Amino acid sequence: MSAVLDLIGSFIIGGLLLMMVLSVNTNVSQFSVQNGMELSSIENMAELTQEIEFDFRKIGYRAPNPSAALVRCDSTMIAFLADLDNNGTADSVVYSLGAPSQVGGTCNPRDRKLLRQVGAQRINSSLGLTSFRLRYFDAAGNLTSTPSAVKSIEVSLQVESPFAVDGAYAVSTWNTRIYPRNL
Repeated sequence: MSAVLDLIGSFIIGGLLLMMVLSVNTNVSQFSVQNGMELSSIENMAELTQEIEFDFRKIGYRAPNPSAALVRCDSTMIAFLADLDNNGTADSVVYSLGAPSQVGGTCNPRDRKLLRQVGAQRINSSLGLTSFRLRYFDAAGNLTSTPSAVKSIEVSLQVESPFAVDGAYAVSTWNTRIYPRNL
């Protein structure tokens, strides 16, 4: 009789240990997926910020009239002249935020495309961008909407992972102020 009780006790303890191991395995897997999503959003943010910083710092470079290089500026769109490819000719560059309906292949309903057009070439970036805001400042640091008065541009981005983990998306944000040398 005691052997049967020992056997039943062993099965219960073994079952509990097996459940603990499976629980730890599930937690490690979930943590790994969450870290992967966070890393993905950070990498996407780094790629976007590198491109934006490069382009925005060159606003007005080799433009016929650098003080008129900023053509249009609003909160989600900017148009300017700059020689991005260093060929001696200023190109027309436009950044704008696309509608959520333009993005496919992602489960995140807030994803949007960052539309970048250089001359006639249009490049759409869909790297989990959910927010793209621009603010413009004059030489005194005051907000302005007059393109010829702009001396610095504040860029705010938010990137989220394309898939949710436990109902939440991994989020990366970036805020900076860029001072183009040629404005």
